[in-house]
Parts: sequence; C-alpha cells; structure tokens
Amino acid sequence: MQPYLDKDIPIVAIHNNVESFFEFLKRTEDPSVVQRMQYKGDRALLWLGDPKLVFVTLPISHAEHLCQLLDYQGTRFIAPENPSPWLSLDILRESPLITRLVEYAGAERTLQLVPYAATRQFFQLAETLRTEYGLNVLLPESPSPECLWLRDYIDTKAGFRLLVSRWLSNSVELLPQGFICRDRQQAAEVAYWFGTNGQDCIIKPDRGESQLGHHILHPGDFLAPEDILRELDLDPFLSDDSIIVEEFIHSSALLFPSVELFVPPLGSGSPEITYPANQLFLECGGFCGVLVSHELLDTNWYPPMAEVGLLVATRLQEMGYVGYFDLDAIVDDEGRVSLLEVNSRRTGGTHVHEFARFFFGSDYLSEVVLLDHQAMGSGAITRFDHLLQVIGDLLYPMQHGQRGVIVTVTSTLAVHKFGCIIVAPSTEEALALQQALTERICNASAQ
Repeated sequence: MQPYLDKDIPIVAIHNNVESFFEFLKRTEDPSVVQRMQYKGDRALLWLGDPKLVFVTLPISHAEHLCQLLDYQGTRFIAPENPSPWLSLDILRESPLITRLVEYAGAERTLQLVPYAATRQFFQLAETLRTEYGLNVLLPESPSPECLWLRDYIDTKAGFRLLVSRWLSNSVELLPQGFICRDRQQAAEVAYWFGTNGQDCIIKPDRGESQLGHHILHPGDFLAPEDILRELDLDPFLSDDSIIVEEFIHSSALLFPSVELFVPPLGSGSPEITYPANQLFLECGGFCGVLVSHELLDTNWYPPMAEVGLLVATRLQEMGYVGYFDLDAIVDDEGRVSLLEVNSRRTGGTHVHEFARFFFGSDYLSEVVLLDHQAMGSGAITRFDHLLQVIGDLLYPMQHGQRGVIVTVTSTLAVHKFGCIIVAPSTEEALALQQALTERICNASAQ
C-alpha cells in the first residue's frame, strides 16, 4: 500500500484509461484502436497493494491465478455488463456496479477512490457518490475539479513545452527544437523547413496516446510542403488539434529514460520520485513496457532527469496538481538528454512499481530488476492454460528464487499478445530470461 493511503479505509481503483483518451481515440473509425486500450485494465490488479476493489472495462480471465500467486488475497475486480468508453459512468448506469461500490464502503460509508486519471466523468462519479449515496469519498491521487484543466494542460505537448520553458533556465538545451502549429498546413510547411535544413523531424498531435499520429520525416522524403500535407491529411489523429513539429533525436542505444513522481496536495509533503525506468518501444514505435532497475540510478542521465522532474513536480504542486506523472526523455548518441513530454496520470510502469513495493518491500530496487512487457507476442498460443503449460518452468518463482515470469495481461491472447513482468537480480539476467521466454513461445508455435 502506498504511504499516503489509509489502510483502514476501503480502497477502490477505477481503471478508466479508455475514458481518459476517448476524445482522441474516437478520431478514427477503427474499433481495434479502442479495443487495444481496454485490455490494459488487467494491470490494475497490481495497483495499490491489497486489499482493494478494482473496476475494469473487461473481465480479467487470470485474476484468481495472479492474486493467489502474489498474495493479493483481498483484491477483487468487477466489470460492466455492457461497457462503454466511460467506465466512471458505467458504474453509475449499471446498478450491480454501484451497489457493489456502495457496499464496499462498509459501515463507515467512506472510500478512497483512485483513478487511472482524473477526468470529468470520474469527478461526476465521486460527486454522485457523495450527494446521492451519502458516502465520504476521498480522492488521494486527484486534484480538485477546479484544477482538472492543469492535469489536461500539462498532458499536452504544447502545454508541456510552454510551462517547462518558463520553469527551466536551460530549457533551450533540454527541449528539442520544435514548433507548435495551428493546423496540418502549417505543420507541413515547418516539416519541409526542417528537411531543407538537413534535419530529420517528427510530427505529433498535441494530445495523443501510444504514438498514434506520429510521422518521422527525413530530408528528401518529399519534394514540396504540399506533398507532406497530402500524407498528413490521411491521418485522422492529426485533426481538430494543434500539431507539434520538432527535430527528431536519434538514439542508437534506444535510451528512452523516464522518472515517475508522486505529487501530494500542497501543504501535505514534498513531491517524490517513485522509480526510474527505461522505456521500451516496438520497432514500429509503439510503447511496449519499461525496465525498472537500480542500475539506472548510476547512469549519466538520471541526475539531470531527477532534478528536472522534482522541479516540475514542485511547480505543478504549487499550481494545484495532485497525483502521479512521469517525465519522458531520450538520450542521443552523444549522451545528451532531451525532454519529450509529461504524462499526468498513472503510467505504463506504475503497476510494476506498486507490485514490487508490495511484494518485495519499499527498498525493492536493491533486490530485483523488473522488465515489463505489456504486449509480447504469444505466437500460436491463444489460451491462458496453454500459455502456463508452455512456459511453466519459467514462471515466478524459478527454483524458489527471486526470478521468473509473472503473467499480467491475458485479455489479448485472442489476438496473440500477452503481458508479463520478468523478475531477476540484474538487467543481464532479466534480458536472458526474456530471450528464453521468447524462444519457448517460438518453439511451441512451430510444433
């Protein structure tokens, strides 16, 4: 359990990630984009220690197995019968969900309500619980509704650029050269300018998720701005919003460092770094997980990232922000750190950190390395029992030691993907175990 929570007050987690991004995701008519987001609720089982009640969009097939394995004996989940993109409103709409939540508050009729991200719908849920059901609803990870704009603003790339450039005296060195464009026409012109100056550039929607809408352009790719515009016009994620065009930073070593921080309410303590990570990306550019390791504390990038992260956290706290955020960066081939964005919510590694803290203790970084994959290929394996059969001897704990594979996401097995956390004493051993896992799945698929 996180130190700012009260162990004597029931904890309810709301994994409302689709709700958080739906205004952006609905720009495309491809239903698979939203469906890929829905399975991530599996990871919420590892949030916030134990006990707790977790609301997710889709049922979790492996929940009982995971909770027994990792001693989350008091963790339960519930999902709507007819899910919509707005989980918070689903709870209010479906009577079994709201009844379960109210009953979970117990005789004291008090709850600690923790979302993936603060949203208008989440605040509507909290207020309805107070006014119509008489509950005392505590929001330990959320700003006040009046400061929701700040959570949304710093989560945009333009908002991040503006605020960080004001707060950091060396922002010119830390921020990639970039421009905030009013529309696709202007973005195409700026991208062409980068090319004429011999620079690669990347085009991004101001708001976004999972690198949707990103375009990397190289000098000579297009003969004129009009050619770039035609490509951008085909991308639904580059509509109805500002667009960022910035220099593309090359990192042959694939160093995408991140630090996550927790910001308590102003006057309730100072912001703290929760964990350092190196983000992992697929070849196509999609985020696929994180490496959390004590070895990262000794890298050249960690001290400046930690310093900037704490400064940003302090400034956000002064403005009324409460909750988690991470600061993402890239390290180029000369070792320079470039800041990319802030994600003002629970992040892709929060469940890894909170699981490790619960299972191994608050000093887990001195004990283990954790390598998280949210979408590893499962080959021909489409059933949870088959997956366990194939990788059985690699599952945690191997030979009763602090190493092995923990399956965390199974909702995507039908589309040949699964999520896992690899635990090992070192990064080298974690990567070796990852290779063994990959080979095991490939061999099973070939039979």
